[in-house]
Order: sequence, then structure tokens, then C-alpha cells
Amino acid sequence: MIVNEIPLSREPEFDFDILAPKERIIFFDIETTGLSSANASVYLIGAVMLVDGRWMLRQFFAESFADEPVLLESFFKLIRERRKNGRAVLISYNGDGFDIPFIKKCAAQYCIANELTDVLSVDLFRKIKPYKALAGLTDCRLKTVEKLFGIFREDKYNGGELIYVYEEYLRLSGLDENSCEYNRNNLLLKDELLRTLLLHNAEDIMDMPFIMNVMGYDSLFSGGFSVENSIIENGVWDIRARLDIPLPKGIYFEDQNYTISISEEEPLLMNIAVTLFDGELKYFYADHKNYYYLPAEDCAVHKSVGEFVDKKARRQATAKNCYRRVSGLFVPENEAVFAPAFYSDYKKLPMYGQVGEKGLKPDGGCDRDTIRRYVMSVLKELNAGSSRCTAKRAVY
Repeated sequence: MIVNEIPLSREPEFDFDILAPKERIIFFDIETTGLSSANASVYLIGAVMLVDGRWMLRQFFAESFADEPVLLESFFKLIRERRKNGRAVLISYNGDGFDIPFIKKCAAQYCIANELTDVLSVDLFRKIKPYKALAGLTDCRLKTVEKLFGIFREDKYNGGELIYVYEEYLRLSGLDENSCEYNRNNLLLKDELLRTLLLHNAEDIMDMPFIMNVMGYDSLFSGGFSVENSIIENGVWDIRARLDIPLPKGIYFEDQNYTISISEEEPLLMNIAVTLFDGELKYFYADHKNYYYLPAEDCAVHKSVGEFVDKKARRQATAKNCYRRVSGLFVPENEAVFAPAFYSDYKKLPMYGQVGEKGLKPDGGCDRDTIRRYVMSVLKELNAGSSRCTAKRAVY
């Protein structure tokens, strides 16, 4: 087995304390001879971790298939070293879907104790995939995501193509020293193949600490922000929030109700401008069977009151006309955050909450938990609409 070590040329800027102390973190990626561990092997495992205060890449490369168990044991040793003061944190790209299950099955084949049972796995692929459209990605391949951060690779191969490179490396490694093929050119080719294999794996991992902000999307839509300011001026409710993790790209989204922006200049600040509705809306009573509809007044009244109205001027209310009309300033919402809910027509979204009633005050003041719930509902609509509102969404 070959062990290769390379120091990272720069320090990642990501705040790893969000996850765990840096000493417990391992970025990792594997290279295999196929997609199924039943008939394929791991021939390379790369890991980036903190060693003596410096981020280092360490690669374990199998010079032959006989090296696979040694390679696995070496990787598991790294995990044991990282869990001395708590759970080890494994950060990968599609590790939950491929790398971790593959390693587990390979270890089981050699009866090697599985060290992956008590780790925290952070799969960056799963963190970005639900927000592909919002991030403006054509696909979620690692190389595509890296371009968000201005990272472009020297390596031109993919994992599948490297299987044949490794097979040729093994063939050249097994040449008899007395054969005619055992010559300087083939030895140089063997070294070049090794460099190619190590480079692909190295670029997969060494760049991973520098794309950690892809977690910003998942963090944001999971509530990873704090409300800093809320104010109503000139019919617009302005909300400012600070993100826990900055996004890799600024975003700008606008529809008739909301404008949401996060700029590249201030990637931790999110501004939401909510266009308030000033006019008349309807509050629909739930139990329409207990109401009369009065056509002349265009409203519904409870039967306890409506029984005093001339029978010709009233009729049994239905769900669609069982309402009272209310004028004022209203907040559009897709979920009932501010109660009671008002509508422009029966069950027509958005619904509205009234400014000056429960929850939202005329100056935009409100308890932070309620504003958070409102912002979460707006973000849900943003993510749901990002793929169909491309023309209205601009990336800074």
C-alpha cells in the first residue's frame, strides 16, 4: 500500500464549529473498481483532516487487490483517532449513498470491525440537491458545484474512466522484470497512471473544505437564521435576517407579494420585502350552516341575528358566501401564521393576516418566533417556485 500526504495550500474559511471541533472532522472519498461492493474493490481512500494544526490530505492507495483490507484498516484507524473526544464527523459528497455503504460491505467481507456505526455523516450532495434550481445548477455533480466557488480542475477524468486506468496500472505493476515489456517507458507510464489516479481523488477531497457553504441552502431552509429587524413603511413590510451559513451565490427572487434578496457583498444578510395589501378582504365563517347570507349587504350573519331579517332578504349561507367583509392593511401569507385568515375569494391563495390585529403590529413589530415562522413560510414558497420562476429570479 502507498500512503501519500499533501498539505492544503490554504486554510478553509468555513466555521466548522457549527458541526464539531475541527479535530474530529474527516473529509473523505473513495475510488473503486465498480459500483457494487459484491464484485468490486476499494483501491483508494483519501482523507483530509487536521494534523498538528494543519489541514492535510492523506491517501491510501492499493498497489494490488491484496492491499484492500490494509487500506480499510488504515482508514478506520483515522476514525478511531478522531473520536477520542466525541463522535467523528465524516464529510463527503454522496457518501451516504455510495462511499459509506460500499466501505461497510467491504469491511464485512474481510470480517473487519466496522468503525462507521458511531459517526456523524455530513453528505454535501444531499445538502445541495433539493436546492439545485435555486442555486442555478444544471446538475449536482461535484465538478458542477465546485464551479459555484470558482474551482476548476486539472483532472479531466471521472471515476468510471479511472477504473481502466487502475487496471492498466495493475497490469504494469505485475510485469515480470525479465519480460520485454518491463522497460523504462512502461515504468514511466506506470508512474503517470499513479499520478492520474491520485490527482482525481485529491481534487475530489482537497476542494471539499472550500465548498462547505453549499450547506447554506439547507441551513437557511431549516431555519438557520436570526431575525434582526422588522418594520413597516409605505405599505411594505421589510424583514432583515442574518444567516448562520453564507450562501455561495447571491439570490434575488421577486413575485407580486415578496422580494427576497441575498447579495454576494453581504452573503450573511437576507432582506425580505413583503408588499402589503391595502383594501377589502373577506373572512369566511367555518360553520356556514348556522348563517344566513344577506345579498343586499353582501355578507353573512349568524342565524341568531338573521332570524330578525325579512325572509325575502336572506337565504341559507353556503361555504362560498358565508363571510364578512373587512377593510384594512393585510399581510399576504401561504400558511396561516397571523390569525384570523382573510381571503380575496373563497379558498383563493394567498391568504392574508391583518395588520393591527393579532400578531403583526402596524410598525412591523412582532415576537421573533412569529416572524421566523412567517419567513419560513415565505422561504418554502421561494424554493417551491424557484424552478418555475426562472425568469423572475436573478443570480447576482
